[in-house]
Amino acid sequence: MNLRKVVTALLLAFVAVSLGYMFLRGDRPAQASSATAAAQAAPAASPGAPREQGTKVIAYYFHVTVRCVTCKAIETYSKAVIQQKFAKDLAAGRLEWRLVNVQLLENRHYIQDYQLFTRSLVLALIKDGQQKEYKVLNDTWELVGTPELMQGYVEKEVRGYLRKL
Repeated sequence: MNLRKVVTALLLAFVAVSLGYMFLRGDRPAQASSATAAAQAAPAASPGAPREQGTKVIAYYFHVTVRCVTCKAIETYSKAVIQQKFAKDLAAGRLEWRLVNVQLLENRHYIQDYQLFTRSLVLALIKDGQQKEYKVLNDTWELVGTPELMQGYVEKEVRGYLRKL
């Protein structure tokens, strides 16, 4: 019985230290050059804020500095669909692709704005400079193992949002 309490206490201490390290490490701005940070940062606007111009759909891919193979695959497959299937919409400004590193201090608000709990692809509908709605495409995580299905899902969702313009 005494051994069980000791093991439980050690495990709880390990979890507490791990969480503390994660939060402390996550609170520091990423060590990136200012050029890289500027390239990855999207305009700091919370949903509904009048910072965007015009009417369009923005496809955000939210990530952190250090990315796993799955995160990179979701970005690659999503970007490919958007560039290949929606080239005309991109060129016309009806659709934008944006990479946003949420580990950068100026982008942290997106976590709360979009209720993000992991790296995510988000579609935002902007009308007359105001965000009207958004959707987090959580199914990308389940479908990434089958690229054709994942890309079909992304294409369907983007088409649906473009129809709302």
